[in-house]
Amino acid sequence: MTSQELKDFWNATRSELDRVPTEAALAEARPSEPFVMDTNVKTRTIYEVRLKSLGNVSIRAWYVVPANEPPLGGWPAIMVLPPYKEIMPLPLHLVPYGFATLSLFPRGQSISRSDWSVDLDTKVVNGAMEPRIYYYRGAYMDCIRGMDFLSGRPEINKDRIGTWGLSAGGGLSLVTASLDHRVKAAVAAIPWPCDFQRGASSNTFPFVQLRDYLDRNPSDREQVLRTLEFFDVVNLVDAIKCPVCIGAATADEMHPIDSTLAACRRIQSKKTIFVYADLVHEYQTDFMFNALTWMKRQL
Repeated sequence: MTSQELKDFWNATRSELDRVPTEAALAEARPSEPFVMDTNVKTRTIYEVRLKSLGNVSIRAWYVVPANEPPLGGWPAIMVLPPYKEIMPLPLHLVPYGFATLSLFPRGQSISRSDWSVDLDTKVVNGAMEPRIYYYRGAYMDCIRGMDFLSGRPEINKDRIGTWGLSAGGGLSLVTASLDHRVKAAVAAIPWPCDFQRGASSNTFPFVQLRDYLDRNPSDREQVLRTLEFFDVVNLVDAIKCPVCIGAATADEMHPIDSTLAACRRIQSKKTIFVYADLVHEYQTDFMFNALTWMKRQL
């Protein structure tokens, strides 16, 4: 696959997304004790958001904004993206720092599952024989649709939007920054999927889904690996223009540090990487603190 093929594929996909109206619908969540201070002063407003994305698929997100009036120019915002297993608490800790957040779940994930479904145990290879129907083509565009939403909100400063994610969410954060230069800063902790070629022989989740599929269907191997080239984070990150902050762990077998570093080396923009010795695939409080400090400087 040439760089021009990659560029043409994503330009055509983005054009297809642009023809789908966003049709954003917001519904405010009912107030509850975690959303207020001890004095019963409301500190944030939470909305459930529904958006239309590629193929007219509905996706959902949680949108959180500080309760007081936005500053001149609007709130800075962070789009937070989910890991592969989709469990992602609301990032309420970001609100006191003056960030609005959009916790977006791409198609088939968590609260977006009611409108479109995908099997968690086969997501890696869902549609992998054809780039146009591969699962992550839609999922990547769902993240771009999240950027469309944030950029169009009057209370948001469209020049101060970042992305953030762990594991598969880290990969989505980097891909969004690659495909959409409205992203001004990207945080990615132990990002995935980096290096599908290596992953094709892995026995760790979720790459093992790819290995098992190829073992059962050896005649599909060449076509599947070609399809995955279009979606490999390693192949996309050289288009990133914004600053990037990456976390990696030396004992991570799920997403080996060699693969993370391969992606990091290809990023041409300003980059920071935190490498944690002897840690496995986990989210470290230390990285969250460092990444938040870094994000505050960027936005």
